[in-house]
Amino acid sequence: MEVIKIVFFVLGVFFGEDSRIGAEKTTVTVNSKEKEVIIVQEGLFTLIKKEQDSVQVNSELEKIIARNWRKEIKSYPSKSCTFHTTKEGNLNATIILNYSSVKDLKDFALEFNEETNEFSLINIPNWNIETKQGELNDNYWKFKANDKFTFVVTPFKNMPEQLISAKRNLRPILEAKESK
Repeated sequence: MEVIKIVFFVLGVFFGEDSRIGAEKTTVTVNSKEKEVIIVQEGLFTLIKKEQDSVQVNSELEKIIARNWRKEIKSYPSKSCTFHTTKEGNLNATIILNYSSVKDLKDFALEFNEETNEFSLINIPNWNIETKQGELNDNYWKFKANDKFTFVVTPFKNMPEQLISAKRNLRPILEAKESK
């Protein structure tokens, strides 16, 4: 089984955290010609049940604001993370990474097969992966490497009720943190 070090829809993992911040919807576009990955996380939220959760989220936000990238991403030639607020008041993040080699994408569970010139991504049913460019073959999504491809992940579509009550929009928390 693939080791997934960086999950596209969890913001803090890009900054070395065991993150409490997720995205309702994440759109990932890989352009192998440009060696670029664009990750758009929509509807950022966190789960806060008790005081300790707030402390952990604040600590995590400090690393994100400081752009303390995790060690696997530090070597990427170019990387950025920008935030924007929607008209509905949700916070979104856009992460753009330029990688050096297709081997760099293994941390995202994106494997490259030179013989078939394809990328593959393990299909985890709870991630609710949707794509127009990929093809599901056995337990893997396959993507042609010569074209850019996009897939959408919505892993929090069916959250249990006890988690929904702990769910908090990240925008006011980030704004309060940045205003200090």
